[in-house]
Amino acid sequence: MFFSFKIDGDELDKRMGGGVYVGQLFTILGDNSEGKTLLSLRLAYGFLKNGTSVAYVSSQMPVREFISFSDALGYPVLNEIISGTFMFVTPVFILRKPKKARLDDLLNNEKIREKNVLIIDSLNPAMFYDFDINTYMEKLRKFSENRVVILTASPSSLDDATTLRINQLSTTIVTLHSKELGGMKRHFIDLVKYPMVVRSIQQSIPFRVEPGRGLIVEISSVS
Repeated sequence: MFFSFKIDGDELDKRMGGGVYVGQLFTILGDNSEGKTLLSLRLAYGFLKNGTSVAYVSSQMPVREFISFSDALGYPVLNEIISGTFMFVTPVFILRKPKKARLDDLLNNEKIREKNVLIIDSLNPAMFYDFDINTYMEKLRKFSENRVVILTASPSSLDDATTLRINQLSTTIVTLHSKELGGMKRHFIDLVKYPMVVRSIQQSIPFRVEPGRGLIVEISSVS
């Protein structure tokens, strides 16, 4: 079983193989401003448009800012939040904890367990007070058995041992990077560890960002 994230006028789903299989721990790696939240939101919006429910945990944005951000990109989610198919979570406020929550508080939350996809944006050692990378990743792998878990992380904020364990324990990995080409900044999604696909993939996917249209896949990759 897989979840499609296809939306009209957007080839991202096609370029990334047609969907994400259930049982994956899907990690998005990229430094600040490379588009981790953008890609996470694009995937979430695509899942929702194909009837897949989502829980989105943010370590960075309160809900009002997130709604404004999604609207500006052309990925409105307010109606889905109201209907309950999209659950926006912050560890402190939504989980009603006076201080940082434990990871188990999140994974044992009944409303989160009901969702088909869990997105954690982004991995932050300060996010949960019981953070341990081995335990964290093992619990997320276990949690992904009946659903998809998507995790974002910034390698520059993690030590080498933590980055290594993320690479070892993730079933699927994409990296985001940018470079200057012809005086312009170009953005890329690289499919680094992508073993389970519905159909063929494009290994490196160039993209740009446009207000109101979100993530726009470029016609061809530049190496």
